[in-house]
Amino acid sequence: MNKEHLQLIFDQYISRFDELDDPDGNNEGYKWRAVSCFMENWDIDADDFASMFKSSMKDTSNLIDNATVQPIGGILLLLKHPEEIEFVRKCFRDLYTDDGGNLEARQEKINRFIEQINPRIDRYATGSWKYPQKFNNVLYYLNLRYPSENYIYKATEAVEWANCIEFGDDFGSGETFSLPKYYRMCDELLSAVSENDEILDLQSKRLERDARGFDDELHILVYDIIFCAHTYNFYSTGMIQTTSTKERIKKAQLRDEIDSLETQLAETEQLLRQLENDAAEVVNMVGQIVEHRQFGKGTIISQTKDIQLIAFSTGEKKFQFPAAYVTGFLKADEAAMKSIRKKSETEQRIKSTKNMITALTAQIKKLKKEN
Repeated sequence: MNKEHLQLIFDQYISRFDELDDPDGNNEGYKWRAVSCFMENWDIDADDFASMFKSSMKDTSNLIDNATVQPIGGILLLLKHPEEIEFVRKCFRDLYTDDGGNLEARQEKINRFIEQINPRIDRYATGSWKYPQKFNNVLYYLNLRYPSENYIYKATEAVEWANCIEFGDDFGSGETFSLPKYYRMCDELLSAVSENDEILDLQSKRLERDARGFDDELHILVYDIIFCAHTYNFYSTGMIQTTSTKERIKKAQLRDEIDSLETQLAETEQLLRQLENDAAEVVNMVGQIVEHRQFGKGTIISQTKDIQLIAFSTGEKKFQFPAAYVTGFLKADEAAMKSIRKKSETEQRIKSTKNMITALTAQIKKLKKEN
C-alpha cells in the first residue's frame, strides 16, 4: 500500500467530513441509514413478503436503483406476481445462509442468486437492461444483512482506489472478479482506518445519528472513503499520481519484492553480528603443545586473534590462526582441533554472509531505481 497516497486521501476525507456528512448537503450518512432501515424492516418469514421487501429497501436508492438501472425494481416486478413470491423468498434465504466466512463460497452464492433470479425477471421484462441483478447489487444485499462481514463494491470506485494506493493484486472485473482479493484490499484499508483516531472520532458522531443501534465494525466506512475519493475528486491533487492497473500491479510487485529483500537483508545483518560475536571468542591455546609437519613439536607461547607464536627446538615461528591448522600444517589435541574447526567454519560463514549482504544491497538499490 502506498502510505503517502493513503494519508493524502485521509487528510481530504477528514477536512471535508462535515461538508460531506451534512444532512442538508451531501448527506453521505445515507449509507448507514439504509442498513438501519433494512434491519428494522427485514423479516424473511414475513407473511406479506413483497411489502416487507419494499420497506426494507426504501432507503437504498442511492446505492442500487437509479434512473438508468433498477435492480430493486426488478425484484419488486417479480413480487407483483404471487406465484413468484416464494421463489424470491427462497433466493434470499439461500443467499443469507451462513458460509462460515468462506469468500469463495460467498461469491458462488451471489452468482447462483443471479443465475436463478434473472431468468425469472426476464419473463416479465423481456430484454430489459434495467431490471436484472448484477454482482455488486447482490453483494449489497449481503452488506445490508451482514454489514460487519461484507464490503460494498462498485467497479469504477474500486479500481481507482486500487490504482491510487497501489494495491498489490488484481481483483478483476465481470466474470474474472475475485471477491477474496477485493475484500483483501478493503481489509487493508480497514486496518489503516482503525488506527486513525481522527477519522474514528468523526465517525462516532455519524453513527449516533445514522446507525441506530448496529455496529458494522467500520466496513461501511471503508466503502465511504473509497466512494468519496472518487465522487469528490480526492485524486485531483497533483501529489497523487494514479496509474493503470497493469502499472500498479507491476509497481506493487516491485515494492513487495523490495520489502522482502529488505527483510532478508536485516535478518542477514543480524546473523553477521551474531557470527562476529561468536568469532570474537578466543580459543586460548597458550601453553599447549602442538605439532608442525616440518618443525615437529612446539609450545604456543603467545596468541592474538589471528596469529600464534610457537617455540620449536629450531626457534620461534609465527603462524596464521586458525588457517595453519585448517590447512594441516599444524595439529593440536582433539578438543582444540574441534574448537579450531568451529572457529574456521564461523569465519567462512562470516565471509559468505558479507557477500550476501553486498548482493542484497545491490539488488535493493537496483529495484528502487526501477520503482
